[in-house]
Amino acid sequence: MAPRLNVMLEIDSSELQAELDRLKGCLKPEEIDKISMRIFRRTGQHVRKILKTDIPREYEVKAGEVSKAVGNAKVTGGGGFSGTGCIIPVRGPRKSIGGSFRASGGAHGWNSVHRKYRVKARIVRGQQSVLPANAASYGGMPPFRNLGSSLGGVTFTRAGKRRLPIMKVSGIAVPQMPMNRSEADVQRDIQDYMMKRFEHELQWLIGGK
Repeated sequence: MAPRLNVMLEIDSSELQAELDRLKGCLKPEEIDKISMRIFRRTGQHVRKILKTDIPREYEVKAGEVSKAVGNAKVTGGGGFSGTGCIIPVRGPRKSIGGSFRASGGAHGWNSVHRKYRVKARIVRGQQSVLPANAASYGGMPPFRNLGSSLGGVTFTRAGKRRLPIMKVSGIAVPQMPMNRSEADVQRDIQDYMMKRFEHELQWLIGGK
C-alpha cells in the first residue's frame, strides 16, 4: 500500500486580518475575537465543499475521493488580536498510474519489460501525461505495464537491472493537489468565502447590539 501523505492546508487570512485590524477603534477586543473565531470555524467547515469542486476541475479525480481526503478544520489562536487561523488536514496516498489514474501503453508478459514504448497517464484534466523513458526517482529503469497479468495494468519499474525487486510508479496524491495546479482557485474561493463570512458576522454582531 502506498504511504499516505498528510498535508496541512493553511488558509491565507491576511485580507481578513487587515479588516479586523480596522475594527479596533470601533469594537471591543473580545468582540473582534468572537467574530474572528466564528469566521474561521464556518470557513473551515466549508473548505471540503470548495476542494471537491475546485480540484476535479484540474485533475482526473472524483469529488467523492477529494471529500474523503479532507479532515475536520482546526481553528488556531484565540482571536483577532492573537493570530487566529485555520488549518485543514488533507490526507491520502499517492495515486497509482494505471490504477487510480487511467493509463495507456504496455505489453504482455516479458514484452512489457523488453519492448520499447511510453506509458501515458490521465492525471491533469483534459491532458495526457507521458511518463519519462526512465524512472530516475526510483531506480533509473523504464516504467512498464504488464497487461493481462496479476499486476492489473498498474505501472511498475524495476529497482535495478535485475528482474526483481519492482516498485509501483505513483502519481500525485490528493493532498498535493491544492498546492499545485488547483492552488489559485482554492485560495481564491476560500478567501472569497471568508470575506463573505466577515460581512455576515459583522452584521450579526452589530444587529445584536
